[in-house]
Amino acid sequence: MSMEKLKIESCIPLRDGTQIPQLGFGVYQLTDEQEAQTAIHTALDAGYRHFDTASAYENEALLGKAFAEAAVSREDLFLTTKCWISEFGKEKTRVSFEESLRKLKTEYVDLYLLHWPVDETMMSAWETLIALQAEGKIKSIGVSNFSVARFEKFFFKHTDVIPAVNQIEAHPLRVQADVQTYCESKTIAVEAYSPLARADVLGHEILKTLAEEIGKSPAQVILRWHLQQGRIVIPKSSKPSRIRENCDLYDFSLTADQMARVDGLEQDHSVIPWRPNDGVGWY
Repeated sequence: MSMEKLKIESCIPLRDGTQIPQLGFGVYQLTDEQEAQTAIHTALDAGYRHFDTASAYENEALLGKAFAEAAVSREDLFLTTKCWISEFGKEKTRVSFEESLRKLKTEYVDLYLLHWPVDETMMSAWETLIALQAEGKIKSIGVSNFSVARFEKFFFKHTDVIPAVNQIEAHPLRVQADVQTYCESKTIAVEAYSPLARADVLGHEILKTLAEEIGKSPAQVILRWHLQQGRIVIPKSSKPSRIRENCDLYDFSLTADQMARVDGLEQDHSVIPWRPNDGVGWY
């Protein structure tokens, strides 16, 4: 994809023949109804068409309400939701999925993910995702928070169906380059959540300098960096001005030197310390 031609409508092709908008809108922690309605409608007006939620976020119904009121057709939206670990299981996953459809007021989702890798229940849930995709209720299926070891030591010992997407924590402080390289080798698209490191990195002097050079904000520099590295990226905000700023990324690009300066911030620092199964085979 030519960097000069990137625009908010730009999509990443997925291995199953579908496409995903490269820039999306994350809604984690957006649970106040009025705040959610304002944020979602602002995002739609700004041009976002890709929205990322999860059953665990407890806001699927808020999205469903906003989309039902919006002057945007379902076919023009790309909706992602996720199955939580307590909902893993052949029948439990199907029940959870159907509940997500009901709350989102839709007959299908564009992307459905296993939210975290855990034990063998994950594979029965994966079998249900495969079945739901065959039924046309899910366009693409994928996973989240998978390391290379998790793929190699467990997942691919139980299935030969390759996920379309691996959604991971990725930002300048923790790029997870090994995961991106591995996923590229398997034609698994990498999607970055917490792409701004939960604002931990925005005050860094290198980013402030780059932002001054380019005439953009540090957040815009980081999001453009993600786009130019070929990742799908889902920034989140409840502030209308920030929502619009986070998609104003297409009238500039970073040079190779500027990209390298952002790359140099890598510290393998995670802003998501929680793990669902620490000490129980976490890879």
